[in-house]
Amino acid sequence: MVGLALALLLGLALARALRDRRTSGADPAVRPARRHRHKDDPLLAPDDEAELAREFAAVEHEEAHVLEALLDLRLRTVQSRRVPLRAIRAAPGPHTGRLVFANGTVLLARARRPGELYMVALNLRDHAVCLDSWTHEPDGTVLQFRWDGESAELVVLGLDQAD
Repeated sequence: MVGLALALLLGLALARALRDRRTSGADPAVRPARRHRHKDDPLLAPDDEAELAREFAAVEHEEAHVLEALLDLRLRTVQSRRVPLRAIRAAPGPHTGRLVFANGTVLLARARRPGELYMVALNLRDHAVCLDSWTHEPDGTVLQFRWDGESAELVVLGLDQAD
């Protein structure tokens, strides 16, 4: 996905350079008016910025099913083998944690309800906290953890890698 984004940026830069080269030799009186640059990003014109936004949205839409399939594969393994959650570490972003499983799987997640991430972290030391089930909902993929008669729901933000 990053490679496609870089290719898009390079293509836009090349198109702009070719356009500027064609207009630089023309009569200044006939040369088209230069577009105003966006105040936040001096390198992109508003039309270029809108085109990039459309392209990024298209790539995200195309690749969403691939990421969901990878997540399902990892979750199936963790659930079927009853792999316990070993740690919850700090992660970038507010109210977000890295869920570290015993087999090395790492997920970024946040609590569905306030305090649940903290509650899971407190119980890791004394209980085998394992993934019971998961569902795909409009909010994202929701993980249901159960241990010693208690449960918690965490919303997965995505896959991560171990530090």
